[in-house]
Amino acid sequence: MSTHRSPWPGTGRITLLLVAVSAAVTAYPWESGRERWVLGIAIALAVAALARWRGLPLSTLVRRWTALKLPGAGGRGAHRPDADSRVTALLSVSAPDSEPDLLPLPLIAGYLDRYGLRAEAIRVTSRDVEDESGHHTRTTWIGLTFSAVENLAALAARSPEIPLHTTAVVVARRLADTLRESGWAVKLVEPEDIPDLDDRHSRETWQAVVDEDGDYLAAYGVTPGHEASELLAKVWSYPALETWTVLEVAGSGEDQTLALGAAFRTAGQPTGVPVPGLSLQPGNQRASLAALHPTSAQRIDGHTVVARDRLTQLRWPSSVEGRAPAQTVAG
Repeated sequence: MSTHRSPWPGTGRITLLLVAVSAAVTAYPWESGRERWVLGIAIALAVAALARWRGLPLSTLVRRWTALKLPGAGGRGAHRPDADSRVTALLSVSAPDSEPDLLPLPLIAGYLDRYGLRAEAIRVTSRDVEDESGHHTRTTWIGLTFSAVENLAALAARSPEIPLHTTAVVVARRLADTLRESGWAVKLVEPEDIPDLDDRHSRETWQAVVDEDGDYLAAYGVTPGHEASELLAKVWSYPALETWTVLEVAGSGEDQTLALGAAFRTAGQPTGVPVPGLSLQPGNQRASLAALHPTSAQRIDGHTVVARDRLTQLRWPSSVEGRAPAQTVAG
């Protein structure tokens, strides 16, 4: 399964480009000083609309740099729209004793549209940690995010008070029951039961967040065109103090989408992309880390449309011991 994403500029940049072209055409034949100024400004606007660095628009990088250097000017809190109208119910999951440690991703994704309710997204998050002796452990969670706006009719039919959180928990419990029937150990968890990815004492830099111990935590997206299964194998084998990986599915049927994300905690400062296929998040580390956390109600970036049966090609083990099979599966 490949991660393909269109490089076509967004509507905002297309609008800016059209404005620049219109201004240049209006100023033609560019004989007077004023007309040449208009032409020069139009060219600058066109460059600003189309220029990219490491896959990101120049205008986005400038905005992030401004927000990082001048926190009051960047509006960084606007990264989570409508957060209050969404809730996430969380499950912790571990492998059955007698069955292969491979999460049934198609079954889990089936709960995107179940019992008359449509989930905003379902994500699987794994956290791999290396202790002082070099031993690795993995913890895996499943998060189901629901939007009140998308489920108004279904919620109103259940109660006039629209019990969004209660309804999300009920759906999560039913998914847990289904997984238990196959031998999985599953339990409902609260947000405070999950370790933090970032904390208020950390310091954000252009390429990472630095914690109180001096370790560097960096979030990464996915570069389009890479096989998801091969990329996951590389991410899981990368030597890091802590590794977070996220798989998120949304939509249903022919419109089902998938996105991947990762974060590494390392003793040294990141100097580039640690694994081919990952993409940097320059100037946007704190917001990217927040979006990757299991409790986040915000979708991660990079969703691409996939066929529902393609999830069967992904192997996602819930424990370190089960990771080996994932590395041999082609996308």
